[in-house]
Amino acid sequence: MTVPERDCRGVETVVLDIDGVLVLETSATGSSEEEVLVLHDGLESRLERIGAEVVFLTHRSRPEAEAILGAAGLGRRWLARCLCANDILSSAVLSGQWLRLARHGLRKSLALPKLRSRFGASPARCLFVDDRLDNVLDMCRGGVGIGAVAPSGVDAVGSVTTFDFDEIAEIVRSHQPAVAGAGMAAVLHLRPQEIRIESQHRTGLETRHTARNGFNIARGSVAMIRRGFRQRS
Repeated sequence: MTVPERDCRGVETVVLDIDGVLVLETSATGSSEEEVLVLHDGLESRLERIGAEVVFLTHRSRPEAEAILGAAGLGRRWLARCLCANDILSSAVLSGQWLRLARHGLRKSLALPKLRSRFGASPARCLFVDDRLDNVLDMCRGGVGIGAVAPSGVDAVGSVTTFDFDEIAEIVRSHQPAVAGAGMAAVLHLRPQEIRIESQHRTGLETRHTARNGFNIARGSVAMIRRGFRQRS
């Protein structure tokens, strides 16, 4: 695979995962049921201060993503800037990436053609933030200019690990995507920050109901077929 061409201009678009970056679904709230927590106070105003266009990219189905973003206080204009698992699938199909889809499933990098067509975003001028290193590396191999890994988790006593959201704006101001021909994009690791679960973080949302939808049922069936083929090969 050849290294995609990159330019040396600044970041124009910030692509954010939802789970582990904006919110965290956990049972560490004194209840046996999992609940969606908002990880950052004043999230909407922080998004507006980033200094670049913002797009969300998630493996969640559209009903789940819409429920989570709504519970996090992000209204219709933010929902319109969200690429979900449904969009990853349609992007892969329309761009002819059938083989990658069959081999690797719904990798987020399959959404890069739709990211460009829907939002006019050049991957080389994107900052991608996700809580999983493998997702960040995959997007960087696909041509994204800068990747950042967000620390995310809950310990045994319910302390939540996240990061200072304003660090994203700092990266936009101070970093440039990889120069053309320089090889793999920069991969940064955001600084961990511990937070206490206060009332303003709690949404009361449980996604188990919205997760039961036709898209997820079909996706689960396909995943079982793919695992069967891998086991036979």
